[in-house]
Amino acid sequence: MVSKGTLAAIVIVIIAIGGVGAYVILYNPFGPQPNPHDVAVVFATGGLGDKSFNDGCKAGLDQAVADFGISYIYAEPTAIADYEGFIRGFAQHQGYADPYDLIICIGFDQEVALQTVANESTDQKFAIVDMFIDPIVYPNVASLLFDEHEGSALVGAIAGLMTTTDKLGFVGGLDIPLINKFAAGYFFGANYTNHYIDGDNITIAYTNDWVDTTAGQTLADGMYDAGADIIFAAAGRSGLGVFDSVKDKNTTSEIPLWCIGVDSPQMYYGTADPENPESPTLCLTSMLKRVDVAVYTIIEDWVEDGTWKTGYDLLYAFNLANNGVGYEVNTDLLTLPSSVITAVEAFKALIVAGTITVPDAIYWT
Repeated sequence: MVSKGTLAAIVIVIIAIGGVGAYVILYNPFGPQPNPHDVAVVFATGGLGDKSFNDGCKAGLDQAVADFGISYIYAEPTAIADYEGFIRGFAQHQGYADPYDLIICIGFDQEVALQTVANESTDQKFAIVDMFIDPIVYPNVASLLFDEHEGSALVGAIAGLMTTTDKLGFVGGLDIPLINKFAAGYFFGANYTNHYIDGDNITIAYTNDWVDTTAGQTLADGMYDAGADIIFAAAGRSGLGVFDSVKDKNTTSEIPLWCIGVDSPQMYYGTADPENPESPTLCLTSMLKRVDVAVYTIIEDWVEDGTWKTGYDLLYAFNLANNGVGYEVNTDLLTLPSSVITAVEAFKALIVAGTITVPDAIYWT
């Protein structure tokens, strides 16, 4: 027996069909509604506002909104343990009658959570940034991967040419293969342009956190005090502490001190007022990891064009050859010597041609 409340919630729509007849649609406005969003996103634990990785991904999402008219919803987990719940919640799309076209997981540490949910929701399409997930085992998951070591080699080459002390530093988020790809490329590139940059003249340390800017600043303070004059930070929001350090240390340093940004263009953040950036900046360049392009590309392929690849074509590779990684140039804030740019571009050409192979793991002892 149907209650009055239930009947009141049902709207009966009768649509005539060319004088032949009619059919009835029962629509319950209090039941599952059409999904207003095309894409759901689970960001990395560093959260939005990191000025690099998460913010770069959001830039790609926003560009897809502008170009394709899509809509997206997102979650900002604060711990790895939160990932699975957010991914599963989006996959189950509770309250919505239809699923999301795509769920994007931002960050390598969502691997296990994504695999678990992808096994449960085999009809749902997923993508993950920064982690290889076997597309033969998980044909509903696309992996967006980067050759970070190649881009890092270019900023390292710049550091090797611009250093005064021949001592360089690197601040990473965690001591893991992904972050060490940045360090390996950086010091390789520096040694390529400056043979004094060897194991005795480099310092590497980790914040062991993606959001602790104080840890980033403390590590950078120690490196600058020990003689390093250029530090490359690949530590998420924690890396912003290196910018705080270089600004502070330059007030008393007898030589120019610099930092190098990561993922997104960060040269503006090295100015006195990042909200209104004006020359000069203390950020020489940034290693550009085009996560914005990666996110935009998978949305364009699947959500906009309806093209879901199969097999190992689901592995999207972004490198120097396709401009998926690179380095920032912002002459409004800092003009590097033309000789530096010439040398770096020549180095880049050799890498793209395969003449030089950049190591993707720590190679010094």
